[in-house]
Amino acid sequence: MKAKWLVLFLIWLMMLVAYFDRINLPQASGSIMHDLHLDKAQWGFVLATFTIGYGLMQAPGGFLADKFGSRRLLIVAILGWSVFTALTGIAGSLISALAIRFVFGIGEGLENGAQFRLVGEYFNAKERAFANAIFLSALALGPAIGTPLATWQVVQFGWRNMFFVFGALGFLVAIVLALWLPKDHRSGHAPDPAHAEEAAVPLASMFKGTSAKLCALGYLLFNVAFWGFLSWIPNYLRDDRHLSLAKSGVLGSLPYLAGVIGMALAGYLGSTSMSRHRPLLVAVCCACAALGLLFATSAPNVHLAVGGLCFAGFFLYGVFGPFWAVAIGLAPTQSRGVFTGSVNFCGQIGAFSSQIIIGLLANRWHSFTQAILFMVAALVCGVIVMGLLQTKQPNIEPVLTV
Repeated sequence: MKAKWLVLFLIWLMMLVAYFDRINLPQASGSIMHDLHLDKAQWGFVLATFTIGYGLMQAPGGFLADKFGSRRLLIVAILGWSVFTALTGIAGSLISALAIRFVFGIGEGLENGAQFRLVGEYFNAKERAFANAIFLSALALGPAIGTPLATWQVVQFGWRNMFFVFGALGFLVAIVLALWLPKDHRSGHAPDPAHAEEAAVPLASMFKGTSAKLCALGYLLFNVAFWGFLSWIPNYLRDDRHLSLAKSGVLGSLPYLAGVIGMALAGYLGSTSMSRHRPLLVAVCCACAALGLLFATSAPNVHLAVGGLCFAGFFLYGVFGPFWAVAIGLAPTQSRGVFTGSVNFCGQIGAFSSQIIIGLLANRWHSFTQAILFMVAALVCGVIVMGLLQTKQPNIEPVLTV
């Protein structure tokens, strides 16, 4: 019992630092674009380069976690990406920024399969939506804390020094993992003893079924909106809503704080009253997030626009707990790492495309309105896909009484 909560805390802490390091680049975007003479289209490619490296390592990272365990892989991952977080501070051109962020993405791409495997190892089927919601709350808390922290550092010390500080933080967390993450991550909890000797399943076989394909496609469509939200909203607030860097740092953190609440609520529902309808819960979250984005882009003033973004953030982050409970539930027991990594890889196709397309749309129209409509369209398609998954996967898992 103690081991599983320790493991959950440590992977939460690691994910928190990962999202500090993902959000700091968008917060410094104005300064970096000015110093490196980049337009929005070029900046979209810088943002997307991270997702290439990140996406390419999803299945290999999961395979390595399945084969060798999670502990060493996670320590290597955070050390690697922290080095390249710091090196972002020395970027002097478009080419160097692209190269550094690509390798940074490789480092962060190693972590996800190992982390979801740990959730599957230490938490049983009934607990996973709630455990995922706790773990993945770092996806919202990271930007919520990191947004004002990063903008303050950019204002006070410049964008280059900001990356050095965040890189050093990653090294500290690597030491914490080395000291406290259990060496044998399978010793703390064995939720599926009947399948302990089950052989690993080939990757191609995992995706023969319709449910696995719908799961991957749904995450791809969701990530179009999520990564557009994560990477471009700071620019939207500064360019379309004319907020200063300091004010955008404060107001820009509010949608992520709303996301923390949404993630906790949806994770709770996904482990209790909605546990048999998790794909439907994901679909409802996507639909509500789309409505929030539409309201934000049409709002008459900045405060109402931020309110719309908070509404969207609440439901966007609400997707993660129930979605990953579905994905882990679909994965063969001994191949959870590679399966969840492969689903995440499909998601990064959406993330990569989104960041480039949004940059091109914003550059072409000198506004983010068309880009936000593109995100809304992806969410609407996601609603349809997750609705279909619900029909293919009825009564996925039993209810957790809490």
